[in-house]
Amino acid sequence: MGSPPAGVKLTLEAICVMKDIKPDRVKDKETQKMVEDYFGPGKRLLQDSKAFVDSLKSYDKDNIPPATIKKIVVYYDDPEFAPEVVSKVSKAATSLCMWVRAMKVYDEVAKVVEPKRQQLASSTAMLESEKAKLKKVQDELAAVVASVEQLQATCDAAVAEKKRLTDAAETTSKRLVRAGKLTGGLADEGVRWAATVGELNIERTNLIGNVFLSAAFIAYLGFFTAPYRKTLVEAWVGKCKELHIPISDNYTLVRSMGEPVKVRDWNIWGLPVDEYSTENGILATKGKRWPLAIDPQSQANKWMRNMEQKNNSKNVKGNDATILRTLENAIRMGTPVILEDVGEELDPSLEPVLQKQIYKQGGRKLIRVGDSDVDYNDDFRFYMTTKLPNPHYLPEVCIKVTLINFTVTLEGLEDQLLGLVVREERPDLEKAKNHLVVSLAADKKQLQELEDKILRLLSASEGNILD
Repeated sequence: MGSPPAGVKLTLEAICVMKDIKPDRVKDKETQKMVEDYFGPGKRLLQDSKAFVDSLKSYDKDNIPPATIKKIVVYYDDPEFAPEVVSKVSKAATSLCMWVRAMKVYDEVAKVVEPKRQQLASSTAMLESEKAKLKKVQDELAAVVASVEQLQATCDAAVAEKKRLTDAAETTSKRLVRAGKLTGGLADEGVRWAATVGELNIERTNLIGNVFLSAAFIAYLGFFTAPYRKTLVEAWVGKCKELHIPISDNYTLVRSMGEPVKVRDWNIWGLPVDEYSTENGILATKGKRWPLAIDPQSQANKWMRNMEQKNNSKNVKGNDATILRTLENAIRMGTPVILEDVGEELDPSLEPVLQKQIYKQGGRKLIRVGDSDVDYNDDFRFYMTTKLPNPHYLPEVCIKVTLINFTVTLEGLEDQLLGLVVREERPDLEKAKNHLVVSLAADKKQLQELEDKILRLLSASEGNILD
């Protein structure tokens, strides 16, 4: 092989320098002096191409000696060693040229990068160490925070419990005060209520027989005199006991169905105070059928007028031609009507009213009076009285009304005569008596209303009644 081109020669020299291959000492033909020649070692290096390529691939580029790099810089800076120049003479040498230059550049970069790489590794190790310390501190902080939160929760619970106990103590204290007031205020009533409860328990047991006899009394005994009523009631009570029907030993209609406050109001309105008259008052107000009072002394008429005066009652005679018109208006407005001086026969036009032939149409309650359909007001009341001392009513009349014998009794007559004597002899006593009766009735009524209100509030109260 003759003398190679300059580019190839430079490339072989650079390869030998990189691989630290010593040059041959040869005599220069021109100067006859001994010079260093890399061409020979380069040719020998290229004889085994595979081994040569492998050596390039496995070249230790991270540990290139500084002396080698110093020598290579001379070739690197030589313009003739540029790849584009070498490529003009040899493609193979171009690749080797580029490898040499790449090794030189890599070494320069490695010298800059390696310290940074080492610094990065050191910094990374330091960072991991600091992170571990930070995590340890964070874990300790989290434990402290958790402990603080737990203590805070315990503190909050203790404060809440303290508040609850304080509120409970305050509530209990107030309840004790109220309980003392309630107990003191109801102490006297408690004794009476206890007795009343005992009586009510007995009455509850006897309720069946008492209600049964009361219904029979209202249905059948209205037109009998006081002695006959008493005889019949005693017989009925005995029969109930014989049949083991529970009933009060001292049963009376007044005790079973009478309301003391209302009875006292009746007495103020003119009803005699004897038991017979009180029974008549119950029959007139509790019966399902409208009452027809046998009232020769007009005491029933007087009582009914006074009782219904506050409701603007209408009074009509039995022979009044305007009775149907009066009934229509009264039924529509819900005002009471008192039909006076009834004979032994009743006007057939009163049939729907007496039998309460009420029907519903379009959501309205109607009753037919004469030729008209009238809206029925539930507040309507109908009373009838007759002055006949011993009338004879047919059965078809008796089943339509509640017949009541209001003939004055000896006790009632005595009471009325005593009232007349006192009114004439001592009008001041009569006035005081009337005032006391009215005042006592009002007080009794107010007491009853207060008792009912107290019991209603106690039964309807929710939670603790002392709050």
